[in-house]
Amino acid sequence: MKSKSILVSIALITTTLSAYAQTSDAEAEAMANLLGVQKKEIVMKLVPVTGKDSVAFWKLYDEYRLRYNNMAKTRIQLYEQTALSYNKMTPALADSLAKKQFVMRDEQEKILQDYYKKIKSATNAVVAFEFYQAEIYMLTQLRAVIMQQIPTYGEFQNAIQKKN
Repeated sequence: MKSKSILVSIALITTTLSAYAQTSDAEAEAMANLLGVQKKEIVMKLVPVTGKDSVAFWKLYDEYRLRYNNMAKTRIQLYEQTALSYNKMTPALADSLAKKQFVMRDEQEKILQDYYKKIKSATNAVVAFEFYQAEIYMLTQLRAVIMQQIPTYGEFQNAIQKKN
């Protein structure tokens, strides 16, 4: 039952993300904020923290969520930029997009590691590990859904060739 409600919550998040083909800065920010609220609801189900640990954990999680939301907005815009670049792809542009994705992934991992350490220090290693697992679980699901919404460059090229 618990995992079923978590999957439904993730489905809602992915529906939110896939509802937009093009985003303005304000739309990207609104999507990131909605995603953050939905993620918090899932974390509440996956990280059963109580007592004094609860106060410390949720304070740190809210800080994490603010940092994550800023990064999520940038990531949404990068996904859009990538998809819109398919019509004018060059080796230099492909390299630039890949490097931006690497930087984004590294930044995301660093933020997760920073907050794992902060949560571990404020609560304990088990709570920190549950936080990390919950975040990785959601990020993996979200990435998979987003990647299913955006064709690869090769798929895009094949579709163009079939039309011609």
